[in-house]
Amino acid sequence: MAATLDRDAKAEHLLNVLVPYLRQLCRDAPEHGEISLAAVIHDYDIGRVRLGAEVSRVVAPRADRGKA
Repeated sequence: MAATLDRDAKAEHLLNVLVPYLRQLCRDAPEHGEISLAAVIHDYDIGRVRLGAEVSRVVAPRADRGKA
């Protein structure tokens, strides 16, 4: 399906709202883990943005941790 000017304009508007949030997430990204961005859209406009950053660590097996 070919994109129309209207669809491209809507996509550009959404990107203009989301890019600053994505940049902030990338600046604050953990060394190991994940980042997430979710947006609630209503009538092609963003009403709410949810950001997340999660730090992940590998936990040693119980036998390697000493007494539990």
